[in-house]
Amino acid sequence: MKKQNSTNSINEEILQSFCKTHTILSQITGRWKVSIIFSLKENTKNYSELRLEIPNLTDRVLAKQLKELLSDEIVENKKTKTKSEYNLSKKGQKILQLLEYVKKLEL
Repeated sequence: MKKQNSTNSINEEILQSFCKTHTILSQITGRWKVSIIFSLKENTKNYSELRLEIPNLTDRVLAKQLKELLSDEIVENKKTKTKSEYNLSKKGQKILQLLEYVKKLEL
């Protein structure tokens, strides 16, 4: 849990209010978030499919990263009685377009 009055938290608030790009980058920063976003590019997937598609990703980390992506409204979760599936939200699709552009730069 972060301290709300710490220098780091205060600086983070200032950066996010100053620059929207910083906010977006902070939402996709995380070792596996970009991989999850690219994995959901083509279609909806359930938890097990994501887990199998991204090698070396542990259950704990996948659950944490999905929770953060859901919280930031980048990914949506559609639940039925028998299954739970993840897909990119409209915001997630826009972020994917940016990531694909960056990927083409081949820096």
